[in-house]
Amino acid sequence: MSNTLRPTRLDDLIGQNEIIDNLKISIASVKSRSAVLQHCLFYGGAGLGKTTLARALANELGVDIEIANGAAISQNKDIIPYLMKMERGSLLFIDEIHRMNRKVQEYMLTVIEDFRLDIVIPATKTTQGETVTMNLPKFTLVGATTEMGELVQPFLDRFKLKHYMRPYEPSELAELINGNAKKLNVEISEDGMETIANASRGTPRISNSLLEWVRDYGIAKGIVGLQKLQVTEALMMQGIDEHGMTPMDRNYLKALKKLSNGSPIGVNTLCSSLNIDRKTVEQKIEPFLIRNGYISKTPKGRILLKEI
Repeated sequence: MSNTLRPTRLDDLIGQNEIIDNLKISIASVKSRSAVLQHCLFYGGAGLGKTTLARALANELGVDIEIANGAAISQNKDIIPYLMKMERGSLLFIDEIHRMNRKVQEYMLTVIEDFRLDIVIPATKTTQGETVTMNLPKFTLVGATTEMGELVQPFLDRFKLKHYMRPYEPSELAELINGNAKKLNVEISEDGMETIANASRGTPRISNSLLEWVRDYGIAKGIVGLQKLQVTEALMMQGIDEHGMTPMDRNYLKALKKLSNGSPIGVNTLCSSLNIDRKTVEQKIEPFLIRNGYISKTPKGRILLKEI
């Protein structure tokens, strides 16, 4: 999400009302007690606004935030520069925290429980190796993950606040699109915004991307005041129908129909047929198809429930 469209306060956020209400209680308690927020984990599908929520949380608390990505943290030394920047109450936000090396997750147990940092200084030809211990100010670790089950269990247990981010309702996305259209100076009809919302697969990141594409389409075609028809035409240029189904989804369903003959089909067989990696299939394609009743997952494989 571009910074132009990114909300900065909790009250500016649309959707996820359950999480926002819970966070407001935690924030009020922390401020009243002059305490530090407990470690917090946001989990759910990609593109639902975990990073935006973490930034807004820092703004509400009036503290600094450092942002890292779990994929870039493969050794203990990779996390140390972020920890050295921590001040009392500040947030360390790690996106894709499940991709952080498991040994680093274990290393972080002492850090986030005792706020103690052990730095190993290796031996040289002239000196012996040693471990230097540093006390850290009390801070809050905020994690974001699409795969909570990939976290080491003791590490997961240290997150006392766990918040599930659900897919957005079309009405919530339409409200979000309305506000962002104004920020982008895009004139678009109400049913045009609803068309984008319905095609956004319950995901704000997708709705923002589609809105920007529709804007570009309108500029290129010289259209002022985009209506539902023009929005539909713009989406179809990218192969996206009014329900958000993409060419990749349609190819998946066609392959499943061709291979199955009514029997379950293993995901590896599907991946080979589609020439798409398993992670893309399981994280980008199947959740949408399952949520909309096109397929089901069983221990024996995938079953086609309805055709396009």
